[in-house]
This record gives sequence, structure tokens and C-alpha cells, in this order.
Amino acid sequence: MGWIVVIVLLGLVFVAFAFAQKFFPEDLRILPRLVRYVVFALAGIITFVSSFYQIPAGEVGVISEFGAITGQISEGPKFVAPWKSVLKANVRVRSHQLKKLDSFSRETQDVFVDATLNIRVSPQTIQQLYRTVGPDYFDVLVRPRVAQNFKDETVKYNSVDIAPNREKIRKTVRERLERELSPYSIEVVDLLLDNIDFRKAFKESIEAKQIATQKALEEEQKVKASRFVALQVIEKAKGEGQATLERATKQAEANAKLAASLTPALIQWQMIQRLSDKVSLIMIPPGQSFILDPKVLTPKK
Repeated sequence: MGWIVVIVLLGLVFVAFAFAQKFFPEDLRILPRLVRYVVFALAGIITFVSSFYQIPAGEVGVISEFGAITGQISEGPKFVAPWKSVLKANVRVRSHQLKKLDSFSRETQDVFVDATLNIRVSPQTIQQLYRTVGPDYFDVLVRPRVAQNFKDETVKYNSVDIAPNREKIRKTVRERLERELSPYSIEVVDLLLDNIDFRKAFKESIEAKQIATQKALEEEQKVKASRFVALQVIEKAKGEGQATLERATKQAEANAKLAASLTPALIQWQMIQRLSDKVSLIMIPPGQSFILDPKVLTPKK
């Protein structure tokens, strides 16, 4: 459209100077002719510039004529009719950051999702996408679907179960996006789930619950430890009691055998053996007999 306006204006200037040439003095009539030459040259330069397009690698030129999509051109230097316009469209893999997507859990707790979506548009059919949706296809088609799909998935889980199932949620959302965007020739290269967040009050309540649970586990461990120590003491006492009983039993058996082996003569012999070598006189209480049988003092042959 701009080229047409410029050419029309230059054409009016050309006609005006051609008409006005006869009004110029004879010695100045060359000036209108020079102006017409300049105008003609400008029209040619503007037409060339308006017709030439350099399409970079990884892009496609979508051609429109008076607002209607009429075709497309591939990368490289191209010439297009000057009254047509070319809109460059990126067909490389593009990464889109999606921040704070509002979702909610099964118990209607607010969930905020950060995700990264990598997509690519088919170069062969991008003109159809621009014709039916427009250049802002991402905001029209993709972004709302990503947000809605995350909502549909997080609502299936309780808040505390969302993080453990994040990979399952990511895969399900990606598969749904692939099915929904493929009719528009939009390829979902990858979907990354960067972060899952909750409101501050909810996170504080979860943290307090975790602390309380941890303390309860610690107390339970202390009780178990005390019970184990008590059982050790009981078992030790049982062992010591059993050992004492065994010692007493054995001692009683030894005493019984020792008592059975004692005789009056043996006792007297033991007493004599314990007397000092210097003893020459022994005082015996009245009524006591300490006379040994000579046979006791005589070694057996």
C-alpha cells in the first residue's frame, strides 16, 4: 500500500512538471525535464526496493495482497510484486516462558505453575495458520490451552500429591497439547515444568505440619530407645539372678560333698597341720578330747 501511494504522488509530480514545462522560459525549460527524469528514476528505485526481500534462514515470508494471504516464499533473496507485502514468520524451534499459570488442586487450593514450552510451526503450511488465526497464533491458540490443560490435570490431585506427580502431569499436558495443536501444523517439541508453587499461608501450614510430624517421630524414637534400655536392664537382671542361682546351687552341692567327706579325725589332722612349729603346749578345755589315734599320725604305706 505504501508503494502505491508513493508512486501515485511521484506520478502527479511527473505530470505536473510535464504540464508546467511550457510555462517556463525557453532557457529554463530544461528544469522540468530534469525533474521528470529524477521522478522517473525515484519511481524505479522505490519499485526495486519495494520488490526485493531477503528472507533469513529459519524464516518464511508470508505474502499478503491488500490484506489477503496469497502465498509464501522460502528463505533467500526474493522478488515480489511491489504492491504486495511480505511478513516474515519464524519457523525455528521457539521457546516460550509461561509464568504463574493459575491452577488449583482437588481441595481448591491455589496452584501456580511455571512452564517452558518449545514449539515449531510447519514451514509448508504457515500461510494457512496466518490466514485462519493470524501472526499472534501463540496468544490465541497456545497460551490458553497450556493454562487450561494444567488446570484440568492439577485438579485431579490433592495439594500435597501434586509435586510427587509433576512428571505425570507434565506428560499428560504435553500429549494433550500435541493433539490439540497438530491440526494447526504446530509441533510441540517439548514441555518443561519449571516450578510448582502455592500461596504463602498454605506453604507455612505444610511446613508447620512437617515440623510437628518430625517432632512426633523423634519422640517416638526416644520412647523406643527408653523401652530398649529398660528391656536390657531386665534381661541383665535376669541373667545376673540366674548366674547367682547357679553359683548358689553349685556352692550348695560343693558344701554337701565337703560335709560328707569330713570326719573328726580329719578335722583334728587339719588343726594340727595349721599349728606353728614352735608350739610345745596346747591348752585343752575341760571335757574336750584332742588325743589323736596314732594311726592318724602314721602315713599310710
